[in-house]
Amino acid sequence: MNTKRPDILAAVRHRSLPWVIVAAGAVVWMMADRSQGNHGILMRPAEAQEPARPLKPAAVDGARALGYLKKICDIGPRPAGSEANARQRAMVAELWKANGLTVSEQPFTAIDPVSRESKNLVNLIGSWKPERTKRVVIGAHYDTRPFPDEEPDLNKRRGRFIGANDGASGVALLMELSHHLPKMETEWGVDFVLFDGEELVYGRNGDYFLGSRHFARKYLADKKSRKWTYEAGLILDMVADKDLLIEQEQYSLEYAGQVVRSVWDTARVMGEKRFQATIGSAVLDDHIPLNQAGIPTADIIDFDYPHWHTIEDTADKCSGESLAAVGRVVSAWLELGPSAVKSRR
Repeated sequence: MNTKRPDILAAVRHRSLPWVIVAAGAVVWMMADRSQGNHGILMRPAEAQEPARPLKPAAVDGARALGYLKKICDIGPRPAGSEANARQRAMVAELWKANGLTVSEQPFTAIDPVSRESKNLVNLIGSWKPERTKRVVIGAHYDTRPFPDEEPDLNKRRGRFIGANDGASGVALLMELSHHLPKMETEWGVDFVLFDGEELVYGRNGDYFLGSRHFARKYLADKKSRKWTYEAGLILDMVADKDLLIEQEQYSLEYAGQVVRSVWDTARVMGEKRFQATIGSAVLDDHIPLNQAGIPTADIIDFDYPHWHTIEDTADKCSGESLAAVGRVVSAWLELGPSAVKSRR
């Protein structure tokens, strides 16, 4: 939804989600989570603090990250459950394994909203230091919208949607960060997750966040048996815009304020001006199910992207410098580890 309304619920902007559904879902979620007592202040930016220790950002290679983005786009459209999406998943898994991550798949099924056929979907998980009990999850969706349904030319709304920024950018950055993760001195164990079925939606018909919802349900279901806990999470979405400017997303501030503060403090000390300590839109994204499951998760997203869900969301609109900037901030934040988040509660 692109039109803002005076009330916070109707101000939600995400991928043409009908506002009635948005409002209903948001009301239920907000009422359920306010009792947890871990949310920040919605109507003002997170207050700045100094990081707990010196920052050590990784030497993120923006050109290599952009190269990964282009390789993903060369596959073509990658809607949930498609053969193209499986090829993308295999490519990422191969790289993660080569860089020392333990790779696993989390399969689930979903119903295609048009054909009504069952689709086999898969979340991909790359774990570093899987034995550690204090963990952080960094996720991105890797499926693309079936069609460019925000294309201004109505005749092209059944055209070819590549999803360079909205889809490939987060995946490409996690591919690049996998080169640096083994060298980081973070206290956390880290799980990179590619969520499938983030937008298995045709126009107004379909469901969002299928992969992250499945991931969250499994996390809750395994509560008694698992010996580890996620202390924080980040979602990387639409982070390659050439004119990148990342504000503090409203739901992230409300329910993961300590995570937002720690990330933006990291960016401020680094002098990274692409992260602005101003309030952005309220965006429904994969961080919502994670927060619902008790994982305080911030959405790192620049939703002010003119090519969103159009045929023009192609690799030439993306920047390796933008990917590198986000990667450096995320890597420095990971180095700070649990103390970065806990000191800001």
